[in-house]
Parts: sequence; C-alpha cells; structure tokens
Amino acid sequence: MRVSDQQLYGSTAGSLQHIKERIVRVQEQIASQQRIAKPSDDPATFGQTILEKSALADNDQWIRNIQFGSARVAVADQTLGQAQNLISRVRELAVQARSDTTSAQGRVTIAQEVRQLHRQLIQLANTEVNGQPVFAGTKTAAPPFVLGVGDAVTYQGNSESQSIAVGPNQTTQIVLPGDQVFTGATTNIFDDLSNLLTALETNNGAGIEAGIGTLDQATGQISLAQGQIGAIANRLDTARETSLAVSSALQQVLSDQTDTDLATALTELQVQQTAYQATSQTFSRLFDSSLLRFLR
Repeated sequence: MRVSDQQLYGSTAGSLQHIKERIVRVQEQIASQQRIAKPSDDPATFGQTILEKSALADNDQWIRNIQFGSARVAVADQTLGQAQNLISRVRELAVQARSDTTSAQGRVTIAQEVRQLHRQLIQLANTEVNGQPVFAGTKTAAPPFVLGVGDAVTYQGNSESQSIAVGPNQTTQIVLPGDQVFTGATTNIFDDLSNLLTALETNNGAGIEAGIGTLDQATGQISLAQGQIGAIANRLDTARETSLAVSSALQQVLSDQTDTDLATALTELQVQQTAYQATSQTFSRLFDSSLLRFLR
C-alpha cells in the first residue's frame, strides 16, 4: 500500500498537535497543582471526587454546627457558675439574717442586697449568644424571663431543647430550657428568692429559715443542670474530633486523587517536549525531501 506525501504530512502534523496539547495540559497541571480539573481528564475519578466533595461539604457544615453549639454550651456553663455563686451569696445573707442578733432593720437592709441579686439572676437567666437567649428553649425571639409586679418572674420560653445535627442522622442537644434550670421540678428559684424577700422585709424568722432550705434545693438544681451541660459539652467535643478526623481523611483522599505529582508531571513534560522536538525534526525532513522532489 502506497503512502502519499499528504498522508505523511497529515499524520505527522496530527502527532505534533497531540503532543503540543499534552505539553499544555501538563504545564497546566504543574501550574494549578491539580491533575484533574474537568471530567475529560479522568471521567471515573472526576465523578468520585464530586461525591467526596459533597461529603466534605456536609462534614464541614457539621463542624460549623458543633462550633455554634459549643459556644452556647460554654456560655451556659459560665452562666450557671455565676448563678451558683449568686445563690451562695444569698444563702450567706439569709444565714446572717436568721441570727437572733440581727434586728428587723438589719433584715430589711439585707433584703435590699437580696433584691439586687434577684435582679442579677434574671439577667443571668436571660443571657444571650448572638442575640438569642440561651435558656429560652426553642422560643428565642424574646427574653425568656420577665419581671412583673413586685418580685414575680414569669417564664416566656418553652420546654423544648435546642438540638443540632453533628453527623449523618445524628443530633445533639446543646442547651437546657429555662424552666428546667431556674423554675424546674425541684424548686422555682425566682419564687424562692421572692418568698425570702418577703420574709426578710416582714421580719419573719420562720420564713427566713424556710428560705435557707429552698436555697439549698436551688443549689442542687443548678448543680444538676451544670452536670447536664458538662455532659453535652463532652458529646460535642467527641463529635468535633470525629468530624475533624473525617474531614482530614476526605481531604487526603481528594488530594491523592486530584493533586499533581510534581516529579511525575515534570518527567512527563520533559518526555513530551523531547517527543515534540523529534517529531518537528521529522516533519521538517519530510517537507524538505518533498520540496526537493518538486523542484526536480
């Protein structure tokens, strides 16, 4: 079978174009550090990387959720610690007021400080993170605890617990509703302080004694909430460590699949450049030989 000059030119020119395209592609891989940038680079691997990038995006969202939840838990824990200190101070004042050496006027003076502590406790119970109250349950549009007539406090939140997604089909509670912490099943701390204030202002020794007992119950109730918040914090820490490990693994898989092996790419570039030079020389000799035959 006779091969014409035109066929040789076409075949050699096609080889040159193919090699040139390969050189450009390898140069792009070296510059971008990405071996796969579009489906045609490696259809099977490209499809797999789409799935892995989707999984990585989901995992990143869970990490952000955990960070959000951890911030609220940290604030809740700090707030409960402050509330515990406040109740301890009220108890000290109540014990002082119970003494027979404290006069009626002295108890009224103590009541003034207790009232200030009562107001501080309302502020603590209405603590917010990014404009949302921590102890309102899922009803976060308004402060959960409202001071009414006299020393009465009303809870406006709900009994639902806020939860976040921390993994595939996994959710975790992040805070406790205020009616569980401050007006819980054991005792209503605000009512306890209000009753104590009445006893102090009316010089009611028996009422003061009873108030000390309810303050002990309040301490226990806050301690229980602190333990629950601590357990939530531990769960979030575990979820965060798991998500970070998954993120690291997915990133490594994507890197292995798509990143350019610089040493291999540089070797490939040298091979293609050498092939391009050799093919160019061949094409030049073919052209020169054909031109000489034409001139004869």
